[in-house]
Amino acid sequence: MNIVIIIPTYNERSNVEKMMPVLEKEVFPHIHNHNVSILIVDDNSPDGTADIVKLAMKKWSNIKLLSGMKEGLGAAYVRGMKYAMQVMNADAVMEFDSDFQHNPHDIPKLIKAMDEGADYVIGSRYIKGGAIPKEWGLNRKFLSIFGGMFTRIVWLNFSIHDMTSGFKLTKTSFLRRIDLDHLLAKNFAYKMQILHDIVKLKAVVKEVPIVFAEREVGKSKINVQDQLKSFYVVLRLGIYDRKRFLQFLIVGGSGFILQFISVYVFIILGVKQFVAAMLGGEIAILWNFLINNKWTFKDTKHLSQSSKLWKRLVKFNVASLASIGLQGLVVYFAVKILGEKLKILNFTLHTSIAVLFPTIILLVIPMNYVIYNRFIWKTHQLKKS
Repeated sequence: MNIVIIIPTYNERSNVEKMMPVLEKEVFPHIHNHNVSILIVDDNSPDGTADIVKLAMKKWSNIKLLSGMKEGLGAAYVRGMKYAMQVMNADAVMEFDSDFQHNPHDIPKLIKAMDEGADYVIGSRYIKGGAIPKEWGLNRKFLSIFGGMFTRIVWLNFSIHDMTSGFKLTKTSFLRRIDLDHLLAKNFAYKMQILHDIVKLKAVVKEVPIVFAEREVGKSKINVQDQLKSFYVVLRLGIYDRKRFLQFLIVGGSGFILQFISVYVFIILGVKQFVAAMLGGEIAILWNFLINNKWTFKDTKHLSQSSKLWKRLVKFNVASLASIGLQGLVVYFAVKILGEKLKILNFTLHTSIAVLFPTIILLVIPMNYVIYNRFIWKTHQLKKS
């Protein structure tokens, strides 16, 4: 396998001067059956980082230099990834820091994990055997841990423990499928989007423990703006992933309001309550169907051409009636078992009212969403079309 270790630099002359001999003399001799190269992506460092790299290139033929404008860490990595794939024919690329915060002797561990079947390997600080610097202040530790937890919660991904690690090894067969030209951020947040997209592509992800060190020379370049941008990227990707579900909830909520208003108007007009309830229910069903069809599931329009509108409407009605029936069954058995009324926190409520809300949240909404996707708009066929 042809592996390219991408090292972005800006004013890292002293670190790079130390790192390259360590990699060439101490690390690479322990990596077998792979061709390993170093790609230094330098943002025109005024301290002469590129000059040091050029000297090293005369000594070791597997070192390359790619210079460019300073646009941010993410932009440098993207530039390096493209060069590694297009010019160096990389089978895998590694994201690696030059400042010894990433231990170069951990590189073989990540490669071994890929040899064992992983498509995407994360050097993890938050699994057994991993650690963050003891020198970090409480605020830095909190931001790192909170940022990871925030990402796991927003993305509902609890299988990955270190969401913000910058030490990774990625197969280019997956990286080529990511739109690197249109990432949401050019700074530190780039890593969040690549991680997100790699997971969406069903890559086999594995974490290996690393001990993250404090910088020996220089200072960290991450700032408050970078941190805020990272939170923004995480939120935006999380919302995008659940865009259809959020639209489904909005439509359902508007349908509920319309149903309530319709029933109230019918009763004022003298219509009997049970008839008003049925009419209001059907108006809400019709509203929900039309808006979902035009908005929530608009990307399935080409799939729906083979199914007439009235057929989908009938299916939608049946699904809606099924959800009403489910609510009725739950309320019926709840009343049978618990009685007509329940006492909750010193409040006496009708059992039907007490159980209806959790029934809708826990059963009806998930059931309807699955039915709409699977049987009415058939979103599972989008990937095949």
